Formats: sequence, C-alpha cells, structure tokens
Amino acid sequence: MEIPMITKFVNGLKMFWASKKLRWLTIVFVLGLVMTTALQQLTLYMPSAWAFATLVSAAFPMFFLLTAILSLFGLQRFVASEESYRSSAVMFIIWIFVSIILQVYFVFNLFAVFVIVYFGIAFLGWISFQAYFSTRTSLGYAEKADVRENSRLMKVLVTMSHIFCYVVIFGALVYVLSINLTELSGNLPRLLLLVLGTSVAAFFNFFNGMILGRQREKTTFVNVALIGLFISLYSGYFIYNAGKTTSLGFDIVSFAITIFFVFYTMSSVGSTLASRSEKETRWKISKELAVTLTFFLASGYYFADTILPILPTVDSVLGAAMGDLAKLFIFPLVALVMELLFIRRAGKVLKPAVELPPEEEPIPTEEEAEASAEPIVEKAAEDEETKPSKEPVVEEVTEVEEPDVEEEEPSDLEEDLWEEEDQ
Repeated sequence: MEIPMITKFVNGLKMFWASKKLRWLTIVFVLGLVMTTALQQLTLYMPSAWAFATLVSAAFPMFFLLTAILSLFGLQRFVASEESYRSSAVMFIIWIFVSIILQVYFVFNLFAVFVIVYFGIAFLGWISFQAYFSTRTSLGYAEKADVRENSRLMKVLVTMSHIFCYVVIFGALVYVLSINLTELSGNLPRLLLLVLGTSVAAFFNFFNGMILGRQREKTTFVNVALIGLFISLYSGYFIYNAGKTTSLGFDIVSFAITIFFVFYTMSSVGSTLASRSEKETRWKISKELAVTLTFFLASGYYFADTILPILPTVDSVLGAAMGDLAKLFIFPLVALVMELLFIRRAGKVLKPAVELPPEEEPIPTEEEAEASAEPIVEKAAEDEETKPSKEPVVEEVTEVEEPDVEEEEPSDLEEDLWEEEDQ
C-alpha cells in the first residue's frame, strides 16, 4: 500500500540519484553537511579553531557555486565525471582547493562580496526557497478541500480556526517568555526581533482574516483558512525555536529538523523539474544546474546557520537564533504573496460564464405581415407554374393504311357452281 505523501517525497529525491554525476554531487553535499557539523562542534572545545572551521566549511558552498556557473554554460563535465567516481574524486580535490583560494581572496579583499554571497544570497535565498515550497505544499493540501457550498457550520468552523491561529502565535510567544524571560531580557536585539517576527505572523493572520471575509461566499473560503492554519503552525514553531533556551551543544532534534527541511526542499525541487521536463517550454533548466544551485543554497544556509554562533564578532546566542528569526519574517510574507496569486488564479478558473438571455423576435405589424406575404404568394404561383403537370399523357395512335390489293374476278366454272348452290 502506497502513501501518496511519502511516495511523492521519495520520487522527488530520485532525480538526485539519476546518474553517476548527480550521485557524486549528492555525496559531496552530504559530506559537506557532516564536516560543517563536526567542525562547529570542534570549536566548542577549541574556540581558537573557528577560523579553520570557517575556511573549510565555506569551501563547500563555493564549490557548488562554481559548479552551478559551469553547468549554466554546459561545462559540468569538468567538475564531475559521468563514467568514473575516481575521476570525479580527482576533479573534486582540484576544485575544492580552487574554492578555498577564492574565498580567502574574497575575505581579505572583497569581504562585502563574501557576506552577500553567503549570508545574502545563500542564507536568505534558501529560507525563501523553503518558504516557497512549504507554502506551495500547503496550497496543494488546501486545493484538495473541494467545498462547493459554504454552510453556516463551515463558516463557524473557519472562524474558530482563525481564532486558533492567533492562539498558536501569541501562545508560543507567551510560552517562551515564561520559560526563558531572563535570557531574553539580557539580549534585547534577540527579544526585539522575536517580538517583531511575532507581529509579522500576527499581521499575516489579520490580513488572512480580511481575505476570508471577502471569500466567505466563494469556493476558495476553506482553502484560504487552511493556508492560514499551516502558516500559523510554522510561525509557532519558529517562535519557540528562536526564543527557547539556547544551547551551543549538539541538539539532535534541531539537527534532524534542519536535515528534514533540506531533503524536503530537495524533493520539491526534484518533483518540480520532473513535471517541468514533460512540458513544452521555451527554456528548460538542466538537472545539473538545478542540483548544484540547490546544493549551493542549502550548504550556504547550513554554513551560515552553523558558523554564526561561533564567530567572535557575533553574539553567540543571537547567532544561534538568527535562522529561525529570519524564517519568522520571510515565511508569512511569501505565503501572503502566494495566497493572493492563488485566489487570483482560482477566480479566473472558477468564474462562471455569463449567460445571455434569449433574444425575442419582434412581432410584425399588419402592414409588414401583408408586405412579407405578397412575395411569398408570388413565389408560390411561380412554383406552381414551373411545377410539372400530374395529368396522364395520352399518346396519339396513328392508323397505318394497308396497301390496296386488287381483287381477282371469278372464273366461269366458279360462277356455274355458285348458281347450282343457289338453286
């Protein structure tokens, strides 16, 4: 028995295992996650090793960025081989040294570019990526709620669900304040960002309620309510994760959730590309470019999220919570945009066609009726004249004249015999 959700998740990941080249890139990506985690844990016992940990961990996002650029121009064969893992390993060693040299150059000469690439594009880009695919999945589940008529009971349930969204958002904030008020009070930037992020989630729920009011008589009413419920649950988790007691040690739960989101987004990318490959479009993105771009964003996000707490110039507690705080701002904004696009698309599809009333034929006046009847009578007379007669045709029989035949005169013997018969 197949479970559709799990089957779709597995099928989406199959793209990353479709060839030797993609399998090798996936192995390198997993290796980068493991090494980044191990080096981050090393800095807890050797704080002076933060520079080495940053240098090695940042090499993997740079490697995937270079691979994505080469794949864009169809030169991915110079990064990984399609035939041999040994050749791919040799090329990986060469390119990883090139990546280290490039990032050292950026740090000492173009530090602003380094920050933009890793923290602006990769970190925030991956969160936006996650927000897009998470919201799209929520919309997929919402579209399955095929409700043709909004009954009074349904409206009551949706209203209760909308109130429950506020309970989840503000309840999560009250809970973290109750269990971690001392630590949050000692870190005002973190507390301020947490309150502002909670306000953004609440404003999204407020706007979602306004949309619900306008959609209460439409078929998208329940869909909009489900989107709001999903986003409130996401926001509640982010509020809790950003406001809970911070521990710089290895947290198996947070690590498992982070890895799950990484592979979930990878599965969504794979499913999107698989469905797009079957469509006739003007441009198509190659599998290598899609995979390497995904790995660049994911590894760049994981690098930034892991390295921020160990950097000496960044507050360790604020750095540890920065990922969830950023998600708390980005997820509701992306969800609001996609929700409005969903309503617009649904309005175009579900808009009923306007039925025009049947046209009534005008009633002619007596003069018009007589005028129109005269040509009809004349036409009927013409047809009657041209119509062939049904009377039977009598053919005249001409009499054939027989030729005149001369009668022979009787002989004397015949006359004597006739006279005897008469006597």
